[in-house]
Parts: sequence; C-alpha cells; structure tokens
Amino acid sequence: MDTNKQLSSGKKLVRNFFSLSLVQFANNVLPLLTVPVIVRIIGPDKFGAINFAAAIVTYFSLLINYGFDLTATRAIARAPHDKEERNRVFSNILFAKILLLSLSLLVFVPSLFLVPAMAADKDLFIFTYIACFSLVITPNWLYQGLQELHQVAIFNFIAKLLFTISILFIVRKEEDYALQPLILSLSQIAVGLCSFVWAVRKYNITIIPVGVKNIFTLLWTEKMIFFSMIVVTLYTTTNTIILGVVQTNKDVAFYTAGWKLIMIMQTFVSLPLRLSLFPFIGESFGRSKADGIAKVSQLIPFITIFTAVSGAVIWVLAPWMIQMFYGSQFGEAVTVLRILCFVPLILALGDLFGIQTMINLKMDKQFFNITLLGAGVGLILNYFLSKQSGAAGTAWAWLLTEVFITSSMWIFLCSRKIQLLKISYFRLSHLSQLVRPFVFTLKKKVYKNI
Repeated sequence: MDTNKQLSSGKKLVRNFFSLSLVQFANNVLPLLTVPVIVRIIGPDKFGAINFAAAIVTYFSLLINYGFDLTATRAIARAPHDKEERNRVFSNILFAKILLLSLSLLVFVPSLFLVPAMAADKDLFIFTYIACFSLVITPNWLYQGLQELHQVAIFNFIAKLLFTISILFIVRKEEDYALQPLILSLSQIAVGLCSFVWAVRKYNITIIPVGVKNIFTLLWTEKMIFFSMIVVTLYTTTNTIILGVVQTNKDVAFYTAGWKLIMIMQTFVSLPLRLSLFPFIGESFGRSKADGIAKVSQLIPFITIFTAVSGAVIWVLAPWMIQMFYGSQFGEAVTVLRILCFVPLILALGDLFGIQTMINLKMDKQFFNITLLGAGVGLILNYFLSKQSGAAGTAWAWLLTEVFITSSMWIFLCSRKIQLLKISYFRLSHLSQLVRPFVFTLKKKVYKNI
C-alpha cells in the first residue's frame, strides 16, 4: 500500500514538473525564440532599453505578488480538500492583490513624469507595466497548492505561442521595439483571464468580499516572505538597474543576453522543480519534520548532478549559443554566459536549503536575515564590479552573492542539527530509485501515444 502511495505521489510530482516546465517554456523560451530575429532589427541599444524597463517594472510586480506564490500555495497545500478554506484564501489573495495594484499605480504614474529615464520613454514603460494587471487575476498559486497544473500550462502555451507568432509580424523596424513588451503583456493578461475563469468554475470558488482591515492583517502576517522576496530582488534584478546607471544600455544588453540564456536552464529545471516540489515537500513536512527533511535530502543529489552537468554543457557551448541567438554584435555576452553557467546549481541548492526547508519549518525570519545580509553583500559587489568590469562584473557579483547566501543557509541549518547533505544518497542505487517515477511516467506517455 505504501509503495503504491509513494508511486502515486511520484507520478503526481512528475506530472506537475512537466506541466510547470511547459508553463515556463511558454513564459520564457517561446518569447526567447523571437530574439534572434528581433535583436537584429532593434539592435543592442534598444534591446538593453527593453530589459532595463523590465527590471524597473519587476519591483511593481513584486509588490503585487507579495510572495503569495509561496504563502498561498502553502496554505492551500495543507488543506487541499477544505472548500471553505479554499474560498477564504482565494478571496483574501484576490482583494489583497487589487489593493496592491492600486498602491503600485500611485507610485508608477508619478514616476513616469518625475524619473528622467522613465519620462524619456513613457510608452516602453507603460507597455511593460500593463503585465502587472495579469498578476491580480492569475491564480497559479491555487493550481500549485492543489498540484493540478496541466490546465494553466495549456493556457500559457497557447497564449505565448500566439505572442511569438505576432511579434515576428509586428516588429518590423527599430522604432517598433516598444511593441514587444506590449504584446507580451497582453498575452499574459489573456492567460490570467482564462486561468481565473477556469479556477472559479472547476473548483466552485465563491468570492467573498474582504474588508481593508482583513487585507492589511493578511499583508502583515505574510510580511517576512514579502521582505525576503524584496531582498532577493535587490541582488538579482537591481544588478541590471545598477549596470544601466553606471554603464550603458549596450552593457545591459550584453549582461541580459547571457542572463536570458541561463533562464532557459531555470525554465526547464530549477523553477519547475521548485514550484512542483514546494507543495510536495510541504505535505511531507505537514506529516512530520523528519519526513520533510528526508525528502529534501533524497532530492539534493539528483538536482545537484543534473544542474552541474547542464552548467558544464552551457560553458562549452557558450560561444555558439551567443552567436546563434544574438549575432556577432554580442560577443561580450560569451564571458557573461560562462560566468553565470553554474548559477542554476547554486540557486537549486539555495532553494532546497531555503525555500523547501527553512520556509516549510517556519524559519521565515532566519531566511529573511540571511537573504538581507546577502543582498547587502550583493549590492556592494554589484556597484564596484559593474563600474569596474561592466557586464562581466555584474555577472560575477550575482554568482558570488548566490554562493554566499547558499553557504550561509547550509551553515545555519547545520547549526540547528539539520543535516541535508548525505553522501550515501549520491550512490547510483539511490539515484536510480529516485528517477524511477519519472521514467515510469515517460514510458506510460510514450506507449500511450504509440
């Protein structure tokens, strides 16, 4: 019975992993497929401007999301069959995001006129910001908590496929560069509407009005995760902004060119694993602390080996990848890509130590303190290395910051007698047992299609 239950859980995890991979493929890779064409039309300068605007708008997105992808997922995962709790959480998140969107507009609109960089290119920033409206109505956290992600994966894929086709026909000259974020924003809103309506109908969601007082109570309760997300953004997204301030749009273009290719690896491995594992591991921690820790320890070897090998492949293929995607104008991005190729490995370990373990053990405050310290280190490294070495310096700053944070999390867990790294789990016998549900599911899909 236990074996069947374990196999069933493994199959569900595999299905969610592949569903999230499809979501991330739609969100990141399909738009990236247009890059070889678009970047040759608009050039490095405009490509850098698009990414600079995206980095600024990330802060507004962060405010609206407020870490609900983690906290709301956790709440749903712990009571997946409680309809009243589901309605309560859904309504709280919806009205909280509406309030946060309103607050972000109060900051964004004046900034369009008061901040010189934004005032100089209003259309670009407005078109990029429109995507924030999709965050209010996209309940990915609900699907993640219920571990049912195949529908939202389909919505994402169809919308982004239409985006990819549209962008190739609409952006025809350099002056059309601002249309790229507009089309992307509209596709995200389309996905949000479809997934929202589907969720309400499929799960019989009843939307309950939520008072402002209750919203602020929720925001206060979940503040540590939100602050942690802000801190993480300080050393990931802010590096693009700092680079744009101390260098040029071309430097931003070279850095983001390498960064976007690294995001392909994140798209197919790290992020889907993180989002599919969080409710899966959260359920294990719900049973017992020991069960949750055991699950994380068992997964570390597989994820470590996979991301390390992937990083090595990227290092070898870096010159060819940059040439194919961006052309000869982006030669400096090869160095950036090679510096960043092992960032997914460090991020994956940091995610297992931090999100999957510390957050599930309610060590939110300690998680925040470590990321805050790391953000401080990252900002200092970012400023000096970006000023001295341009795009390559920014890449080194991010890599070193992630190493510092992941090491700090591991040291903290060890101090609490939580040992996650076990050499015995790196043996071939354990790894083959771990991937068995993946192989079983893939074989089933293949034979089904024959």
